Amino acid sequence: MADSAESGAEGAGSSAGGTAGSAAGGDGQAPGGETQPSPTVPSRLKVNEDLLVLIKKYAIQLGILVVVWLVGYWAFSVSWIMLGLFVWMWREKKQKAKEFKIKTARNAAQNEQATVLARLEDLPSWVYFPDVERAEWLNKILAQLWPYVGRYVEDILRSSVEPVVKDSHEMLRSFQFSNIMLGDMPPRVGGIQVYTEHVHRNEIILDMEIMYAGDCDIQIRMKRFLAGIQDLQIHGTLRVVMKPLVKFSPLIGGITVFFLNRPEIDFNLTNLADVFDFPGLSSLLKGIVADQVSNFMVLPNRYPMPLIPDLEVAKLKYPMPVGVLRIHLKEAKELMRADVGFMKKGKSDPYCTLQVGAQSFKSKTIENTLEPRWNEYYEAVVDQLEGQTMQVNMFDEDPGSKDDPLGNAAVSISEVVKMGFSDVWLPLEDATTGQVHLRMSWLSLSSQMEALDKMEKVKRIADADALSSALLVVRVDSAKNLPMPGMLKNTRQGRSIPRMTVKKSGSDPNPYVELSVAQKHWKTKPQYNTYEPVWEEAFNFLIQNPLHQELLAEVKDEKTKKTLGKKVISVKSLLTLDKMSTKRPFRLDGTSAELHMELILRILSSEADESDDLDEIEPISPTAAGPSTPAAPPTEPAQPSPASSTEDRQANNSNGSVVRRRNNAANASTTTPTRPKSEPAAVDGPNPYASQVQLSLHHSADTDKLLVTVHKATNLMPQANQKMCDPYVRIYLQPDKNRSGRKKTSVVKDNVNPAWDETLEFPVTLAEAKQRSLDIVIKNKRSLFETIRGNSTGTLGRVEVDLSKVDNLATQNNPIWFDLKQDFGSLSRSSSVSSYRSEL
Repeated sequence: MADSAESGAEGAGSSAGGTAGSAAGGDGQAPGGETQPSPTVPSRLKVNEDLLVLIKKYAIQLGILVVVWLVGYWAFSVSWIMLGLFVWMWREKKQKAKEFKIKTARNAAQNEQATVLARLEDLPSWVYFPDVERAEWLNKILAQLWPYVGRYVEDILRSSVEPVVKDSHEMLRSFQFSNIMLGDMPPRVGGIQVYTEHVHRNEIILDMEIMYAGDCDIQIRMKRFLAGIQDLQIHGTLRVVMKPLVKFSPLIGGITVFFLNRPEIDFNLTNLADVFDFPGLSSLLKGIVADQVSNFMVLPNRYPMPLIPDLEVAKLKYPMPVGVLRIHLKEAKELMRADVGFMKKGKSDPYCTLQVGAQSFKSKTIENTLEPRWNEYYEAVVDQLEGQTMQVNMFDEDPGSKDDPLGNAAVSISEVVKMGFSDVWLPLEDATTGQVHLRMSWLSLSSQMEALDKMEKVKRIADADALSSALLVVRVDSAKNLPMPGMLKNTRQGRSIPRMTVKKSGSDPNPYVELSVAQKHWKTKPQYNTYEPVWEEAFNFLIQNPLHQELLAEVKDEKTKKTLGKKVISVKSLLTLDKMSTKRPFRLDGTSAELHMELILRILSSEADESDDLDEIEPISPTAAGPSTPAAPPTEPAQPSPASSTEDRQANNSNGSVVRRRNNAANASTTTPTRPKSEPAAVDGPNPYASQVQLSLHHSADTDKLLVTVHKATNLMPQANQKMCDPYVRIYLQPDKNRSGRKKTSVVKDNVNPAWDETLEFPVTLAEAKQRSLDIVIKNKRSLFETIRGNSTGTLGRVEVDLSKVDNLATQNNPIWFDLKQDFGSLSRSSSVSSYRSEL
């Protein structure tokens, strides 16, 4: 006690002396000139913070020990500990990666130069592309306007969005925004690209790279539950179309904005919504948010802003598509191993997804392989050419957990349009190894009836009836004089009941239109409490057979789910109309109600310059593309040279180049001499859908033999239960059935695009050869067990060549492509094939 008192006295004395010294010497200097160190007195706040950290650390350690004790006390399996540790480590890793991404984006907003130098892989678009300009002036304007934008958005959400959500459902009556704060970090424009070439005179088109990594905090409350979103991130290319340009103020008739492709969206969940931040649930929720954004702002969806009165907003929001991209997903090879194997090396269960704007396609899953073969077709409606890409993503399916990515690739749609047809192996990015094989065809839109016959012929040759032949665009405008729910049944019985005499079951209906063609269905948004709704929405239907398919339009009430009226329209009726389109009211069956719609039918055509739509926008190219080159006058097509050999074409395709399409039939008919009727008609350009075989036919005068060189075959179709085949070629010189008239090649193992390059000799004179025909069959070598069971025909394709119709048989001919016909066991051998194609 005495010691403590003395210590306290000494401390007080020293403190007083120090204070006096400071007052006397000024700034803590003693009279002798030496600096006296000022004592540091810890603040009460600092002590409390340290104490809280210590208590928190103690509580965490105590909690861990209690959990370990409970696991042992209740005899839990060690697997539960490993599972919990895995979930904790996964969440920590994801959280650190997300925090690093947010920190990098915010640093770029404050000091772009320093952040760019520190992290070179996240450069803005103006660094990579010389035709993209910087827009720092626009970023400065956004920074100045951002506080006012935040207040405007808050007013919109509270005055417009919140009442609509409350009225949408009884359970959402208590919905409200408890906090709306966009934060202090404005979005940034990474670059602007303005298009000037091949753009209509009455429009301005530009692309903006939008990067937003803000510190927003939006909270919603329902009764006593609170949930929210923080740290929202958006990255994508936003297209702005200013159309039409007018001669009076404000000079621009309307502005349309949309994302060309799905933007990258990420965010953090808070409060009650934080329970979704769990493996599987988090990706599911973010996928739902991305889908909703796609339905609102990603092509073909647009957000129009009219600036002048009497502007037709429907055509501004839903212009005609420019064409259809037909995709043939063939196969993949050398994929990464995502699954762990114990007795042998692991493999994967790959599947592929394709995205074109808001349209998504998913292939089937091929289990336990690194060389999957899908052989599936997809068709995507394309609304914009320049700037839009097709995203290809490969995944390994893992039921019960998040699928592992195996790589991705991107395809420029404008490049496919320029070539007409593309057959490429795409290397997968963000993967150590892997390639995907795609065949893509560009189909323009035509209003000519002749185009339908050509497309049907292509489908017959390819034996692909499931492919589409036409595109039907349905623009639903409005409806008038709709009946009450339940009134349709009475009117069908011959009794018309006035609307005022019908007892209302609650309020006015919420009508919407459901459109159906075969198995494809679309629905408009419901209009609330009205008998004369206005929708102004458009939908696209791919038609397989315009001669037999029908469009079913049903007006339904969202409240009662009852049908207010329907109309069945035959697609065939549009073929005989002017420009295959009509815009008029359609009387609903059994009622006096009318549904106002515009129907436009366009035939898919593989030939260039077929599109002739009224409101179609020409393909655009960026300013760096340079002036357009005038089209050269038509000239006589040059004869194929010996240099254009099979090996050259095969080498080009293996390197990922695309096969250029030859001139369309319309141009060829004006420049190419007419062939004699005895000569088989040539098929223009490569056919990506048909099985084919390439042959060279020549009669040698020296050996007096017919020489048939079998080069290769493409796109062979194996049996339904097989992924690959072992093909060989068997040739009969008809009508002889002796041994000298039967020849066959060697077998190529596990290949659907085999190459033989073998020459088969038939002892026959030139005069006799011109009276004969060749029966050529590509067969799949079967095992003895399959032959005994007889469960497979083994035939992959057949073609019969009439040698009398082959010109210049005595000279060395260029390789000829023959389309194979599928043999289902009853194919007659007397059916001659008159179509062939010469090597380009």
